Amino acid sequence: MPVESAFENNSAAIKLMKRRLAKFETAEGRLKGLHYEPQANDVVITTTPKAGTTWMQQICHQLRSHGDMDFEEISAVVPWLELAHDQGQDLKAVQFGEQDGMPRFFKTHAWANHCPKFRKAIVVLRSPEDVLVSFYHFFEDWFFESGTVSMDAFAEEFWLARDIPTSKMQNASYFVHLISWYKRREEKGVLIVFFEDLINDLQGQVKRIAKFLSTSDISLDDGMTVQTAVRCSSFEFMKSHESQFDEHLSKLARNEACGMEKTAGMTRSKLTKGRVGSGVVLSDAIRQRIQQKWKEVVEPVTGCASYNDLRKQLTASRNNSDGRCI
Repeated sequence: MPVESAFENNSAAIKLMKRRLAKFETAEGRLKGLHYEPQANDVVITTTPKAGTTWMQQICHQLRSHGDMDFEEISAVVPWLELAHDQGQDLKAVQFGEQDGMPRFFKTHAWANHCPKFRKAIVVLRSPEDVLVSFYHFFEDWFFESGTVSMDAFAEEFWLARDIPTSKMQNASYFVHLISWYKRREEKGVLIVFFEDLINDLQGQVKRIAKFLSTSDISLDDGMTVQTAVRCSSFEFMKSHESQFDEHLSKLARNEACGMEKTAGMTRSKLTKGRVGSGVVLSDAIRQRIQQKWKEVVEPVTGCASYNDLRKQLTASRNNSDGRCI
Protein backbone atom coordinates (compact mmCIF):
# COMPACT_ATOMS: atom_id res chain seq x y z
CA MET A 1 0.00 0.00 0.00
CA PRO A 2 1.20 3.57 -0.51
CA VAL A 3 3.40 4.99 2.18
CA GLU A 4 1.33 7.29 4.39
CA SER A 5 2.56 10.45 6.06
CA ALA A 6 3.59 9.67 9.63
CA PHE A 7 3.81 12.07 12.53
CA GLU A 8 5.19 11.50 15.99
CA ASN A 9 1.96 12.70 17.55
CA ASN A 10 -0.22 10.23 15.66
CA SER A 11 -2.41 8.27 18.05
CA ALA A 12 -1.55 4.62 18.65
CA ALA A 13 -4.67 3.50 16.78
CA ILE A 14 -3.79 5.66 13.77
CA LYS A 15 -0.24 4.31 13.77
CA LEU A 16 -1.59 0.74 13.86
CA MET A 17 -4.02 1.51 11.01
CA LYS A 18 -1.18 2.92 8.90
CA ARG A 19 1.06 -0.10 9.59
CA ARG A 20 -1.71 -2.41 8.49
CA LEU A 21 -2.53 -0.33 5.45
CA ALA A 22 1.14 -0.25 4.41
CA LYS A 23 0.96 -4.00 3.76
CA PHE A 24 -2.36 -4.05 1.90
CA GLU A 25 -0.57 -3.79 -1.45
CA THR A 26 2.89 -5.11 -2.19
CA ALA A 27 5.32 -2.80 -3.94
CA GLU A 28 5.67 -5.35 -6.74
CA GLY A 29 1.92 -5.59 -7.23
CA ARG A 30 1.26 -1.87 -7.08
CA LEU A 31 4.00 -1.01 -9.55
CA LYS A 32 2.95 -3.78 -11.94
CA GLY A 33 -0.50 -2.21 -12.01
CA LEU A 34 0.69 1.35 -12.46
CA HIS A 35 3.06 0.26 -15.24
CA TYR A 36 0.34 -1.61 -17.12
CA GLU A 37 0.31 -0.83 -20.85
CA PRO A 38 -3.32 -0.27 -21.86
CA GLN A 39 -4.81 -1.85 -24.96
CA ALA A 40 -6.74 0.16 -27.52
CA ASN A 41 -10.20 -0.53 -26.06
CA ASP A 42 -9.23 -0.27 -22.38
CA VAL A 43 -11.08 2.21 -20.17
CA VAL A 44 -10.01 3.25 -16.67
CA ILE A 45 -12.35 4.31 -13.86
CA THR A 46 -10.47 6.65 -11.56
CA THR A 47 -11.64 8.07 -8.26
CA THR A 48 -10.33 9.08 -4.92
CA PRO A 49 -11.38 6.34 -2.44
CA LYS A 50 -15.09 6.33 -1.54
CA ALA A 51 -16.23 8.59 -4.35
CA GLY A 52 -18.35 6.03 -6.22
CA THR A 53 -15.80 3.56 -7.59
CA THR A 54 -17.84 0.40 -7.06
CA TRP A 55 -20.96 2.04 -8.44
CA MET A 56 -19.16 3.08 -11.62
CA GLN A 57 -17.60 -0.38 -12.00
CA GLN A 58 -21.10 -1.88 -11.94
CA ILE A 59 -22.54 0.69 -14.36
CA CYS A 60 -19.77 0.09 -16.88
CA HIS A 61 -19.91 -3.70 -16.64
CA GLN A 62 -23.68 -3.68 -17.02
CA LEU A 63 -23.49 -1.51 -20.13
CA ARG A 64 -21.14 -3.95 -21.85
CA SER A 65 -22.79 -7.13 -20.53
CA HIS A 66 -26.51 -6.27 -20.80
CA GLY A 67 -27.23 -7.43 -17.26
CA ASP A 68 -24.60 -10.07 -16.50
CA MET A 69 -24.25 -10.83 -12.77
CA ASP A 70 -22.24 -14.03 -13.13
CA PHE A 71 -19.21 -12.82 -11.19
CA GLU A 72 -18.00 -13.39 -7.64
CA GLU A 73 -17.22 -9.77 -6.86
CA ILE A 74 -17.17 -6.71 -9.13
CA SER A 75 -13.37 -6.40 -9.07
CA ALA A 76 -13.16 -9.86 -10.60
CA VAL A 77 -14.58 -8.43 -13.84
CA VAL A 78 -13.34 -4.84 -13.47
CA PRO A 79 -9.86 -5.33 -11.97
CA TRP A 80 -8.19 -2.91 -9.58
CA LEU A 81 -4.87 -1.95 -11.17
CA GLU A 82 -2.93 -1.53 -7.93
CA LEU A 83 -4.15 -4.77 -6.34
CA ALA A 84 -4.71 -7.16 -9.25
CA HIS A 85 -1.31 -8.87 -9.00
CA ASP A 86 -1.68 -9.41 -5.26
CA GLN A 87 -5.08 -10.99 -5.86
CA GLY A 88 -3.69 -13.33 -8.52
CA GLN A 89 -5.31 -11.51 -11.44
CA ASP A 90 -3.73 -11.09 -14.86
CA LEU A 91 -4.48 -7.60 -16.17
CA LYS A 92 -4.06 -8.87 -19.72
CA ALA A 93 -6.65 -11.62 -19.28
CA VAL A 94 -9.65 -11.57 -21.62
CA GLN A 95 -12.57 -9.61 -20.20
CA PHE A 96 -16.31 -10.00 -20.72
CA GLY A 97 -17.34 -9.27 -24.30
CA GLU A 98 -13.83 -8.37 -25.41
CA GLN A 99 -14.04 -10.73 -28.37
CA ASP A 100 -17.10 -8.78 -29.56
CA GLY A 101 -15.33 -5.46 -29.30
CA MET A 102 -16.69 -4.47 -25.89
CA PRO A 103 -14.55 -2.18 -23.71
CA ARG A 104 -12.16 -3.59 -21.12
CA PHE A 105 -12.51 -1.85 -17.75
CA PHE A 106 -10.12 -1.23 -14.87
CA LYS A 107 -10.32 0.82 -11.69
CA THR A 108 -7.63 2.85 -9.98
CA HIS A 109 -7.21 5.44 -7.26
CA ALA A 110 -4.14 6.88 -8.98
CA TRP A 111 -3.92 10.57 -9.73
CA ALA A 112 -3.51 11.48 -13.40
CA ASN A 113 0.29 11.79 -13.16
CA HIS A 114 0.73 8.14 -12.14
CA CYS A 115 -2.13 6.57 -14.08
CA PRO A 116 -1.21 4.52 -17.17
CA LYS A 117 -2.07 6.25 -20.44
CA PHE A 118 -5.55 4.98 -21.20
CA ARG A 119 -7.34 6.35 -24.25
CA LYS A 120 -10.50 6.76 -22.17
CA ALA A 121 -10.88 7.62 -18.49
CA ILE A 122 -14.04 8.03 -16.43
CA VAL A 123 -13.42 10.29 -13.44
CA VAL A 124 -15.93 10.24 -10.58
CA LEU A 125 -15.97 13.22 -8.21
CA ARG A 126 -17.78 13.53 -4.88
CA SER A 127 -17.87 16.25 -2.23
CA PRO A 128 -14.85 16.10 0.10
CA GLU A 129 -16.97 16.04 3.25
CA ASP A 130 -19.01 13.07 2.08
CA VAL A 131 -15.90 11.24 0.88
CA LEU A 132 -14.25 11.67 4.27
CA VAL A 133 -17.24 10.35 6.23
CA SER A 134 -17.63 7.36 3.89
CA PHE A 135 -13.90 6.57 4.05
CA TYR A 136 -13.95 6.64 7.84
CA HIS A 137 -16.85 4.19 8.07
CA PHE A 138 -15.32 1.97 5.38
CA PHE A 139 -12.17 1.46 7.50
CA GLU A 140 -14.06 1.21 10.81
CA ASP A 141 -14.04 -2.36 12.16
CA TRP A 142 -11.61 -3.30 9.41
CA PHE A 143 -8.35 -1.35 9.72
CA PHE A 144 -9.28 0.01 13.13
CA GLU A 145 -11.72 -1.07 15.81
CA SER A 146 -14.83 0.99 16.26
CA GLY A 147 -14.33 3.59 18.96
CA THR A 148 -10.52 3.61 18.81
CA VAL A 149 -10.19 6.36 16.17
CA SER A 150 -12.28 9.52 16.21
CA MET A 151 -13.54 11.09 13.01
CA ASP A 152 -11.40 14.17 13.71
CA ALA A 153 -8.25 12.09 14.23
CA PHE A 154 -8.91 10.08 11.06
CA ALA A 155 -9.41 13.29 9.11
CA GLU A 156 -6.44 15.19 10.47
CA GLU A 157 -3.86 12.43 10.89
CA PHE A 158 -4.68 10.34 7.82
CA TRP A 159 -7.00 11.83 5.19
CA LEU A 160 -5.84 15.44 5.31
CA ALA A 161 -2.23 14.36 5.83
CA ARG A 162 -2.04 13.06 2.27
CA ASP A 163 -0.48 15.46 -0.23
CA ILE A 164 1.32 15.40 -3.59
CA PRO A 165 2.84 11.93 -4.09
CA THR A 166 6.63 11.83 -4.18
CA SER A 167 6.63 8.37 -5.76
CA LYS A 168 4.25 5.80 -7.20
CA MET A 169 4.14 4.21 -3.77
CA GLN A 170 1.99 7.07 -2.49
CA ASN A 171 -1.61 8.00 -3.16
CA ALA A 172 -2.50 11.61 -3.83
CA SER A 173 -4.73 13.51 -1.47
CA TYR A 174 -8.37 13.98 -2.41
CA PHE A 175 -7.56 17.53 -3.50
CA VAL A 176 -4.47 16.69 -5.56
CA HIS A 177 -6.27 13.78 -7.24
CA LEU A 178 -9.13 16.10 -8.19
CA ILE A 179 -7.03 18.83 -9.77
CA SER A 180 -4.84 16.34 -11.62
CA TRP A 181 -7.87 15.08 -13.53
CA TYR A 182 -9.50 18.51 -13.72
CA LYS A 183 -6.53 19.65 -15.80
CA ARG A 184 -7.46 16.97 -18.36
CA ARG A 185 -11.17 17.82 -18.39
CA GLU A 186 -11.22 19.07 -21.99
CA GLU A 187 -9.59 15.97 -23.46
CA LYS A 188 -11.88 13.95 -25.69
CA GLY A 189 -11.01 10.78 -23.81
CA VAL A 190 -11.92 12.08 -20.34
CA LEU A 191 -15.44 11.97 -18.89
CA ILE A 192 -16.10 13.59 -15.51
CA VAL A 193 -19.14 12.31 -13.61
CA PHE A 194 -20.37 13.71 -10.32
CA PHE A 195 -21.53 11.26 -7.65
CA GLU A 196 -24.35 13.65 -6.80
CA ASP A 197 -25.58 13.55 -10.40
CA LEU A 198 -25.69 9.76 -10.24
CA ILE A 199 -27.91 10.11 -7.17
CA ASN A 200 -30.19 12.69 -8.76
CA ASP A 201 -30.42 11.37 -12.33
CA LEU A 202 -29.02 7.86 -12.69
CA GLN A 203 -30.63 7.29 -16.08
CA GLY A 204 -29.32 10.52 -17.55
CA GLN A 205 -25.81 9.87 -16.30
CA VAL A 206 -25.79 6.25 -17.48
CA LYS A 207 -26.80 7.47 -20.92
CA ARG A 208 -23.87 9.95 -20.87
CA ILE A 209 -21.50 7.17 -19.89
CA ALA A 210 -22.90 4.85 -22.57
CA LYS A 211 -22.44 7.53 -25.23
CA PHE A 212 -18.87 8.10 -24.08
CA LEU A 213 -18.08 4.37 -24.27
CA SER A 214 -19.70 3.82 -27.66
CA THR A 215 -17.51 3.55 -30.74
CA SER A 216 -18.12 3.40 -34.47
CA ASP A 217 -18.41 -0.38 -34.10
CA ILE A 218 -20.18 -0.65 -30.74
CA SER A 219 -23.23 1.34 -29.62
CA LEU A 220 -24.01 1.18 -25.92
CA ASP A 221 -26.42 4.10 -25.64
CA ASP A 222 -29.53 2.45 -27.09
CA GLY A 223 -32.59 2.49 -24.85
CA MET A 224 -32.62 -1.17 -23.86
CA THR A 225 -28.93 -1.27 -22.90
CA VAL A 226 -29.21 1.91 -20.84
CA GLN A 227 -32.37 0.75 -19.08
CA THR A 228 -30.78 -2.58 -18.16
CA ALA A 229 -27.70 -0.85 -16.79
CA VAL A 230 -29.85 1.57 -14.79
CA ARG A 231 -31.90 -1.25 -13.29
CA CYS A 232 -28.83 -3.29 -12.36
CA SER A 233 -27.02 -0.26 -10.94
CA SER A 234 -29.79 0.94 -8.64
CA PHE A 235 -29.09 0.88 -4.92
CA GLU A 236 -31.92 -1.60 -4.36
CA PHE A 237 -30.57 -4.04 -6.96
CA MET A 238 -26.96 -3.82 -5.78
CA LYS A 239 -28.02 -4.16 -2.13
CA SER A 240 -29.86 -7.37 -3.03
CA HIS A 241 -26.54 -8.67 -4.47
CA GLU A 242 -24.41 -7.18 -1.71
CA SER A 243 -21.81 -9.96 -1.52
CA GLN A 244 -20.79 -9.12 -5.08
CA PHE A 245 -19.78 -5.61 -4.04
CA ASP A 246 -18.26 -6.10 -0.58
CA GLU A 247 -14.52 -6.11 -1.36
CA HIS A 248 -14.22 -9.66 -0.01
CA LEU A 249 -11.70 -10.72 -2.66
CA SER A 250 -9.17 -8.12 -1.54
CA LYS A 251 -9.90 -8.79 2.13
CA LEU A 252 -9.40 -12.53 1.81
CA ALA A 253 -6.25 -12.00 -0.25
CA ARG A 254 -4.58 -9.33 1.90
CA ASN A 255 -5.99 -9.18 5.45
CA GLU A 256 -3.53 -11.69 6.91
CA ALA A 257 -0.60 -9.92 5.24
CA CYS A 258 -1.74 -6.79 7.07
CA GLY A 259 -1.63 -8.62 10.40
CA MET A 260 -5.40 -8.98 10.72
CA GLU A 261 -7.80 -11.90 10.81
CA LYS A 262 -8.53 -13.25 7.34
CA THR A 263 -12.19 -12.31 7.69
CA ALA A 264 -11.58 -8.83 9.13
CA GLY A 265 -14.00 -6.26 7.80
CA MET A 266 -16.40 -8.82 6.38
CA THR A 267 -19.27 -7.49 8.47
CA ARG A 268 -18.72 -3.94 7.24
CA SER A 269 -20.99 -3.32 4.26
CA LYS A 270 -19.46 -1.42 1.36
CA LEU A 271 -22.94 -0.56 0.12
CA THR A 272 -24.53 2.23 2.06
CA LYS A 273 -27.15 4.33 0.38
CA GLY A 274 -24.76 7.03 -0.79
CA ARG A 275 -26.16 10.22 0.63
CA VAL A 276 -25.46 13.78 -0.34
CA GLY A 277 -24.64 15.83 2.74
CA SER A 278 -23.49 13.05 5.07
CA GLY A 279 -20.55 15.31 5.94
CA VAL A 280 -22.91 17.21 8.25
CA VAL A 281 -21.56 15.01 11.08
CA LEU A 282 -18.10 16.57 10.79
CA SER A 283 -16.87 18.99 13.42
CA ASP A 284 -16.56 22.68 12.59
CA ALA A 285 -12.78 22.37 12.97
CA ILE A 286 -12.52 19.64 10.31
CA ARG A 287 -14.91 21.49 8.01
CA GLN A 288 -12.66 24.52 8.26
CA ARG A 289 -9.58 22.40 7.54
CA ILE A 290 -11.26 21.00 4.43
CA GLN A 291 -12.16 24.50 3.26
CA GLN A 292 -8.57 25.58 3.91
CA LYS A 293 -7.19 22.69 1.84
CA TRP A 294 -9.64 23.46 -0.95
CA LYS A 295 -8.57 27.12 -0.96
CA GLU A 296 -4.87 26.18 -1.00
CA VAL A 297 -4.98 23.36 -3.58
CA VAL A 298 -8.14 23.41 -5.68
CA GLU A 299 -9.24 27.03 -5.97
CA PRO A 300 -6.00 28.32 -7.56
CA VAL A 301 -6.35 25.74 -10.35
CA THR A 302 -10.11 25.77 -10.91
CA GLY A 303 -11.11 29.26 -9.84
CA CYS A 304 -13.86 27.63 -7.77
CA ALA A 305 -14.22 28.49 -4.10
CA SER A 306 -16.15 25.32 -3.25
CA TYR A 307 -17.08 21.87 -4.52
CA ASN A 308 -20.56 23.11 -5.42
CA ASP A 309 -19.01 25.90 -7.47
CA LEU A 310 -16.92 23.30 -9.28
CA ARG A 311 -20.02 21.27 -10.09
CA LYS A 312 -21.73 24.35 -11.46
CA GLN A 313 -18.69 25.26 -13.56
CA LEU A 314 -18.26 21.84 -15.16
CA THR A 315 -22.01 21.32 -15.62
CA ALA A 316 -22.27 24.64 -17.42
CA SER A 317 -19.30 23.72 -19.60
CA ARG A 318 -20.89 20.39 -20.43
CA ASN A 319 -24.20 22.02 -21.35
CA ASN A 320 -22.34 24.29 -23.74
CA SER A 321 -20.49 21.43 -25.41
CA ASP A 322 -21.46 18.11 -26.97
CA GLY A 323 -21.39 16.41 -23.57
CA ARG A 324 -18.62 13.99 -24.39
CA CYS A 325 -15.77 15.23 -22.32
CA ILE A 326 -16.97 16.73 -19.04
